[in-house]
Amino acid sequence: MLLCIFCQKKRGKSDGRNKENILHSDKEEIEEVSTADEKKSLCYEIKYSDVMGRYIVAARDIKAGEIIIEEPALAVGPCTGCALICLGCYREIDENNINKCKNCKWPVCSGSCPGQGKYTGHSTYECETLRSIPPDYSKLEDLRDSYQALMPLRCLLLKKADPPKWQALSAMEAHNELRRARGDIWPTNEKNVVQRIKSWGLEYDPEEIHTVCGILEVNAFEVGGSGANARALYDRAYLLAHDCTPSTTHTDSERTPGRPITVRASIAHKAGDLISLCYAYTLQGTLKRREHIKHSKFFWCSCRRCADRAELGTSASAFRCPRCAGAVLPERPLQRDQPWACTRDHCHYTMPAAAVHLLLQRLTDEYDQIDANDVPGFENFLHKYRNVLLPSHYLCLSAKHSLSQLYGKVTDYMIHEMPDTELNRKIDICRDLMKVFDVIEPGYSRLRGVTLYELHAPLMILTTRDFEKKAITKESLRNRLKEIVQYLQESALILGFEPAHSSEGLMAAAARDALKKIKTWEQIIGKIS
Repeated sequence: MLLCIFCQKKRGKSDGRNKENILHSDKEEIEEVSTADEKKSLCYEIKYSDVMGRYIVAARDIKAGEIIIEEPALAVGPCTGCALICLGCYREIDENNINKCKNCKWPVCSGSCPGQGKYTGHSTYECETLRSIPPDYSKLEDLRDSYQALMPLRCLLLKKADPPKWQALSAMEAHNELRRARGDIWPTNEKNVVQRIKSWGLEYDPEEIHTVCGILEVNAFEVGGSGANARALYDRAYLLAHDCTPSTTHTDSERTPGRPITVRASIAHKAGDLISLCYAYTLQGTLKRREHIKHSKFFWCSCRRCADRAELGTSASAFRCPRCAGAVLPERPLQRDQPWACTRDHCHYTMPAAAVHLLLQRLTDEYDQIDANDVPGFENFLHKYRNVLLPSHYLCLSAKHSLSQLYGKVTDYMIHEMPDTELNRKIDICRDLMKVFDVIEPGYSRLRGVTLYELHAPLMILTTRDFEKKAITKESLRNRLKEIVQYLQESALILGFEPAHSSEGLMAAAARDALKKIKTWEQIIGKIS
């Protein structure tokens, strides 16, 4: 099963292929080998069920942080709906200053783009194909639209350029029958991909193009971090099953040949445990998560979190009851047309499902209007709807998640200039988030690592201020520093799994530097840990 950063799919029941992919350091090639020794070394095994298709479980006990799968991409290309980007490295291009590939004249960032000539970027065989289809730079909107056909084309080109990769991706589920029955997906692909490729004079069977589109929609991972412009297919990572409380985290390394993905255990697994990831954004409520998964992956999720009206105790979808201020939650969370009701026994307040959907849409629309760097905007939203949403509602959590990173980093809220009240506000926000993250993304998750780092900063500033004012005892100082060291150590560990050049990787380096600086306090108070 698997994802576009999510998804569900299966290979044929009789397909026992379980190849290890070895990445050469001197060139971007994948050599597939499959030996008995390698199979024994795998920490997972592939299972099959009529409901889930192919999925993987732990073949032995797996430690938190342990690598489960590490493999290079089969294909990488632009996301649907991306801006004008370099075909080699996927960076956005200034439309007023477009560099062009010397051979095919399609957009690239420069003549020395690191993705030139690589199968994970602008390959030589793609370049030769596009050479006869030069873009019309007088019609930039049409050029942007044409990007929707590039990733499917890259997959199709593998049929001749790299048959093993083509065979591997062809084994993935496309859900053609379900997609054909939808009134949006199939016609959109027909217009933007099938007809576009036909207009380029390329001879591919329309059904085959639709199948490739389906494989991408169901199985591709978004790669490159937030605001990603690229998506990729992987030979085995897509087999991970979905769960709204995932047991793994994954990263991709864009600067490594083959753009490999690394799937790690975020929590410890026992032999036989399902190995999962989330096909939706975990900081969403059940309604939104299930709608997204149904729309993009063609199944209704019924995991433990979705089946529990309180979402494993987080109340991440709860409205505040207008009668008693209790929590209003769905009576039957797996049936979206059923009413919602207050959870307090003495209160009989209910809301029709239609009213819930309308209210949630109105609140979401208002939330989406807030600028990404607007601290007062997020705070005002939280205050305005304090009597409508419980503090743990996912819209409140999303606002707090933004605030946890904005406090200390944007104009008027720089960390060393913030008053104690704002520093304590940042601490409270981070602690509120941690309570929920420990449930919905337990263990070594990226959300946890970043929030732990954000939590240490205001604690350190307040501790320093108290020390300078002589308002703290040596013992209290030692205890506070021990707490801060604990947060930094865990943050550095979790974020140290990320690529060093990524924002999370840089944060891990900053956490390690902060730990070194705290060591200087030992000259004053003695050994901290």
